[in-house]
Amino acid sequence: MPFARNSYSEQRRSCTRLLNVYRTVDEQRMADDLDDLLDEVEAKFCRTAPKGDRMSAQSGDRRTKDGVTSCRRPEKDDLDDLLEDILDDDDSSMPQAIRTGPKLSVAQSSKRKCCPVFLGGSAIGHGIGTSNSQRACNQLRCTSCDFRIVTFDDLEWDPSCDYLFFRNNMPDCDKLRGKLKYKRGARAYACQCSWHSAFSLMDLRDQQQLKWVCGKHET
Repeated sequence: MPFARNSYSEQRRSCTRLLNVYRTVDEQRMADDLDDLLDEVEAKFCRTAPKGDRMSAQSGDRRTKDGVTSCRRPEKDDLDDLLEDILDDDDSSMPQAIRTGPKLSVAQSSKRKCCPVFLGGSAIGHGIGTSNSQRACNQLRCTSCDFRIVTFDDLEWDPSCDYLFFRNNMPDCDKLRGKLKYKRGARAYACQCSWHSAFSLMDLRDQQQLKWVCGKHET
């Protein structure tokens, strides 16, 4: 029995040594594979320094057989300088006309509305109506039929006009003239659904049946 116990102990020690040998081999193989991988990465992405510069290499650099490879990550300032150089090169290669671009005019046309909106006879001038400048609006639009309002100076609508007449004939001015009569100083207004004859200056707000608004004037 002591012989059997000693044989078992020796076999166990032999197995342990064998496992240690395998572990050593595997670790060496993994180390070799890791070194090969690092060498490949350095060869592709790192800059190789001359042999004479080995002593000046930083502690974070990896050594190879041919010299010292600098794998130091560029600082933020270095990246900024590189980007500025690239942008300067791209900008200098562009024609002057493209780099500067066309100068846009600061002054642009604006639009204004009448406030209040006025209607008027042919003696009343057209333009932007205000409380101080009372002019007849010539940019009227109907919010009901969405037509622009047409006007005829020194003419008025015949009393026989009705909705169907304007509904069928707008905006044909030649056909509309069939219902117009001469009236000095008058001004006839019409859209597709409403009509009005003005003889003097009047505020549009006083004509509740007319759904007309100022469509804005360019200034």
